[in-house]
Amino acid sequence: MAQNLNLLTFLGQKFKDLFHELSHQAVSKYFWKDLLIVLMGVLLYTVGFSFLIYPQRVTTGGLMGICNIITIITGIKVDIPYNIINISLLVIAFLFLDKNFFIKTLIGIGLLAVLVPIATRTAIPDPRVEELWHLMVLKDQPLLALILGSMMCGLGLGLIFSVNGSSGGTDVIVALISKYRNMSFGRIFVAVDGTVVLFSYFANVYLADIKIDPLVAFDKLVMSFIEVVLLAMTMDWYTSGNRQSVQFMIFSSKYQEINDAITSRLRRGCTLLEATGGYTGQPQKVLLVVVRKQQSVAISRIIEEIDPKAFVSNGAVKGVYGEGFESLKKIK
Repeated sequence: MAQNLNLLTFLGQKFKDLFHELSHQAVSKYFWKDLLIVLMGVLLYTVGFSFLIYPQRVTTGGLMGICNIITIITGIKVDIPYNIINISLLVIAFLFLDKNFFIKTLIGIGLLAVLVPIATRTAIPDPRVEELWHLMVLKDQPLLALILGSMMCGLGLGLIFSVNGSSGGTDVIVALISKYRNMSFGRIFVAVDGTVVLFSYFANVYLADIKIDPLVAFDKLVMSFIEVVLLAMTMDWYTSGNRQSVQFMIFSSKYQEINDAITSRLRRGCTLLEATGGYTGQPQKVLLVVVRKQQSVAISRIIEEIDPKAFVSNGAVKGVYGEGFESLKKIK
């Protein structure tokens, strides 16, 4: 009974925090700007996957790759398992990741739930008919279509991750690993997607409803690995700058309000330094905070919101070690 009450209390607090976050975000102009970026990322990913990769029976990896394998084996349209599995992963995001991430992930999944069925069913009206599995565009240049599609998917995911969102699927798992293991998104995607892609070979040769020749399947496997690497490289190219650390020194009479906002909203610790004005000779507090570059925009927005007249300096930090950053072992 006590455990049930604790669970209900935990869930109730989660929903309360989510409602508070949504209320705060809805009145922010930055939130709507971020949603526009999420929409652009979703559109890039949908077009790249649905029209340039999916019709070639090339497995992309991740959840979309898993669902593509299910389609190859059963003939079920790819969006059906995609949406079912996404709901489960959305629950994980709600329980373990921050509310801002959850809100944008929910929006990303909602957009994909609408756009992916339209796009994939336009590209392949019936996956059980072998003659329909062909490119609608760049028919004579499948490798170019694969390269272009992979880069579009990677850039789309990079855009979504850059504003602390995701397209759902294994992005949620990647975000969890990246949060606790401090690995780049691209490296985690290669590991996760590589496993899925390897299984796609056996699905195409032995389990598919419409089986293909082992040599042809091997060609598909090679193209799948090319897709995985290109997607990861494009995404890392876009997001690598956000993996760097930035140090802020904030001079403001409202230092306590800024400190409270940073610690409560971003879960980042701040340090208060004692300082003396060189010209005035007056004592004052200086707020020192080190964050990932991807959070630097959020820091700037908090400062502008609380004290637009604050004096702020920031600079790239070559190495940051300790909790929330690189392990101290890497110094050795």
